[in-house]
Amino acid sequence: MPLRSSAEKPSSTKTKKPKSETAPASTATKKKTTQASWDKWVKECVVSVSPDVWNTHASELSHGTQLLADLKKMPTRILLDTPTLDYLFRCPARLSHNALLVLNDEHVECLLSTDSLLEWAEKMRAGQYMISKENGFFEKILTRFELQNVSSTLDVYQKYISLKSPSFVDISWEIAPDQSFGVRLNADERPTRMIAAHALTLGVPIVTPDLRFNAYRKDGLKTIW
Repeated sequence: MPLRSSAEKPSSTKTKKPKSETAPASTATKKKTTQASWDKWVKECVVSVSPDVWNTHASELSHGTQLLADLKKMPTRILLDTPTLDYLFRCPARLSHNALLVLNDEHVECLLSTDSLLEWAEKMRAGQYMISKENGFFEKILTRFELQNVSSTLDVYQKYISLKSPSFVDISWEIAPDQSFGVRLNADERPTRMIAAHALTLGVPIVTPDLRFNAYRKDGLKTIW
């Protein structure tokens, strides 16, 4: 998956080996031109985005006060959550170290639920995510980052119905020495519950900063961030 050059890649990231030690000047120039064109398209495309459009601010505050564990084993397949896809597209510097590891590994198959695309489209309809280039928007992003779009099946809908996890998750973070702040997040909203059901049906972890998915750990859901 080709990440934008503005995102710093971890030193342990696996990348495709070049056919020769030195790439021809024309090839290097083409890559720079392609990256420059992509960056220009992104800048022109995004008009405005509402603050905390994905409701992940509290989750990110909690992440910021904790030491994130390194990956013990590289997955073979992962499912991107909607904010992860947006970060990848618009602001890759917000991706975590672990997220960069899996997204940069050429042996990891990156999947995207159609429910993530629907969630993003709903944000656009509500005026929370304004873009100037609607035609081919999603197709261009999926092609750029080599993502496989997976549709919901009858099994996914059945899993969506049968999930027994609580409808909320409590998180907290330190705001001062010996002082913490906590909130209760709703984990039963349709996008969260459906994407969790999709990941459980596929048997893959979700790459997400959203701690609402922790509510589904008892169902066997695994997350990466």
